[in-house]
Amino acid sequence: MVRVEPQTVDLERWPALAPPSGPGGQPSALVAQALRRSARELGVRIDYPDSSAAGEYDAPVRVVLREPDHFWARLADAGVVGLGESFMAGDWATPDLCAAIAVLAPWIASNADCAHPGERAYGREGRGPAGGGRRRGGPVAVELEDSVPGALTSLYTDETMSTAGAVFASGARTRARLDDGTGVVRLEAPAAPPHRTDLGDAQRRAADTLLTLAGIGEGTRALVATPGWGELPMRAAERGAHVRTMTSSTERLATLGSRFTAAGLDEEISLFLGAPSEVAGAVDSVVAVDPGITAGSAGHAEVLAVAARLLGPGGRLALQTTVSPGRPTPAVVELAAWESRYVSEAGPPVGWSELVEMVDRAPCLTLRGRVEITAHHAETVRLWSETFAQRGRDAAALGFDAVYRRMWSFHLAALETGLRSGWVESVQLLATAGEAVRRRADGRTT
Repeated sequence: MVRVEPQTVDLERWPALAPPSGPGGQPSALVAQALRRSARELGVRIDYPDSSAAGEYDAPVRVVLREPDHFWARLADAGVVGLGESFMAGDWATPDLCAAIAVLAPWIASNADCAHPGERAYGREGRGPAGGGRRRGGPVAVELEDSVPGALTSLYTDETMSTAGAVFASGARTRARLDDGTGVVRLEAPAAPPHRTDLGDAQRRAADTLLTLAGIGEGTRALVATPGWGELPMRAAERGAHVRTMTSSTERLATLGSRFTAAGLDEEISLFLGAPSEVAGAVDSVVAVDPGITAGSAGHAEVLAVAARLLGPGGRLALQTTVSPGRPTPAVVELAAWESRYVSEAGPPVGWSELVEMVDRAPCLTLRGRVEITAHHAETVRLWSETFAQRGRDAAALGFDAVYRRMWSFHLAALETGLRSGWVESVQLLATAGEAVRRRADGRTT
């Protein structure tokens, strides 16, 4: 049963969610007619306020419209961005948001009567300019961290407050070696759907997997370029490493300092306010998680540049990130346009081949292999969504209004949809440092 109740939107806070002007015009009518005609083929049932419907009664995906005119007008005016905004405004509801996005986003992205702001912003290849730059009174700095408040993060994550894909205890592992010599370890889906109580251990397992790739142990000089909310540098310090880490957020700095002190690790971890590019001296390992979450490919390039500068021969870079397995699909490009308005300006995820090329261009880094954790990351996001849905009252008490909560629910559902649909993949990769390679003008190495 889907309950669609009247929604109140504070238009001073959310001006983009104002009711569309002149709904019911020709563009929105064309979109409405096209989706109604396609409903059976897509496996969608569309319920209207007057109890009429389009599509099969038992269709796999159900969409309940509260404000049909607003819904169609937003799709015509803003495409997939309009889909997200109409959900935020309460124009529609569904019992399975992931399934609805999986069906509707590709259809909207391919429909000529819907606007395509993602294509305008990023081009058909999804390679337009990404955000993430900011100034500290000098050159533009690349931001590697998200700007999500810690209070919000605590509402959907576990006690580690980790916001990357976890690795659960079950699920087969397969190994292969590609023609170029790189190794691939694929973690199959957990044998049974994990529970929320499994998430903390799974996040620690993911951190340990990444730290093992990085070769971090007793006496290792480690740079944790993206500390998150503290779990990764703490796990590294517990292995006996000498850890340096940093943040550009004063809120995060205070939280990290408190966590390190409470864990008795403030002597093992050197924490400062700044960026990885400001670190001097050699290290044995560089570790980063989701460096492109705000800056896109520029974030990845920043971490690779830091690793190439600080790692000596035999040093290791371990990186966890989400990538596009090929060219970003139109749905991914359009969803990135919605994300850029409300969550992150990173743009579409970096392509795997593009990331490989970036590693290859680094003067002393060689890609050794990757661990594919996509299925586990999808389960991670599912548990986040369940937790966030159950903590609605806590979110409201902290000042996150109903529109914000629907926005975050749409963000999590879009991420889970991408992982389950194969639009994006979640990987941990290993690169090692050797002697710097000089490149000739013709691109060959010497």
